[in-house]
Amino acid sequence: MRLVRVTVVLLVLLSATCANAQTQLSAKKSDSEKAGVIDAITAGDQALFNGKDLTGWSILPTTEAQKKSRAGWQKNDSDAPPWPIVESKVNFDGKVKSDDGRFLVEKEALVVSVPPEGRKVQMLYSDAVVEGDFELRLEFRASENADSGVFIRGKQLQCRDYLNAGPYRNLKKFKSDDWNELVVVVTGETARCTCNGEVLEEKFKVPTRGPIGVEADRGKFEFRNIRIRQSANNMLKPTNEVSAWDMERFEGGKATVQADGEAIVFETFGLGEKVWDVQAYQKGLDFEEDAEYRVSFEIKADRNDVQVDVFASINESDWHNVGLYEEISVTKEFKKYEFTFWASDVVKDKNRIGFVLGFQTATVTVANFSLGREKE
Repeated sequence: MRLVRVTVVLLVLLSATCANAQTQLSAKKSDSEKAGVIDAITAGDQALFNGKDLTGWSILPTTEAQKKSRAGWQKNDSDAPPWPIVESKVNFDGKVKSDDGRFLVEKEALVVSVPPEGRKVQMLYSDAVVEGDFELRLEFRASENADSGVFIRGKQLQCRDYLNAGPYRNLKKFKSDDWNELVVVVTGETARCTCNGEVLEEKFKVPTRGPIGVEADRGKFEFRNIRIRQSANNMLKPTNEVSAWDMERFEGGKATVQADGEAIVFETFGLGEKVWDVQAYQKGLDFEEDAEYRVSFEIKADRNDVQVDVFASINESDWHNVGLYEEISVTKEFKKYEFTFWASDVVKDKNRIGFVLGFQTATVTVANFSLGREKE
């Protein structure tokens, strides 16, 4: 019998640290695609920044949209900073700093330095174009009142000394002049953006394809551990689609299910005779025998130490397990979990995956529920 291989991730950085990861970006190409496209089906975890030099990063020509934004800003604000127009791409492979020294590598961090003008708008982009669903993780450190940004497929998310420079001034976990973690989960054309686990943007609209980049504007800014994970094709229906979930309530078990933004909320207010008398799951899954799968999700509860089990089984009598059953102690803060398992003793199109909720009365919220087959 195969051992189930389990990996639990509690909102920590993705762990590959190979120095040559920059050259291993996978690309799926067709006649209409160009090299350098990262595709959700073919690429795995990758480092976009190698921590040694600016290989794989470039300054790109100023777009027409940027020129329009620049003109409007400078027309309406007499204090608008310089924003140089770039006519052609400038690549920095093998270099530890840009020609003007604005972008440089120090102590394994990509540093945005303060320009002689005091403030100037410039952008640096990864050469890889990103398509499909993905998760971007990085750490950043902002000097006092520093202003920068992170480009998600070309769309800018404000990345600043938030407590002083805004726009997210109410963050409780932000660390001034220290390292903070930014996590961006992109599904389709929508991104969920968090800083140290606190939501910045729940539904941030992004283009269907484009590069990852950073902005230089005001103050010193540092980035490190810039990594991307491409999502496999999700076998599950949208997490917040109530009709996608079967809610079992047996032997006195009572529970409700409702959507909350991009998440789904299960409230158990009556327990059955057995813990599995209250379950929520998605069914009709076509697992392949002896294939490896990865399930991931974020989960929180209305209090700490709430037990929830995640399972995969067939959806007919005798309801036997097909390779996954793990206990989770859920807390009041969202935590991300990932489990990999080998499917065994499956029934075609009659498998299910979900949560056992009948241990105690509680409100449990699940976000970004995803299931995909691992690459062979």
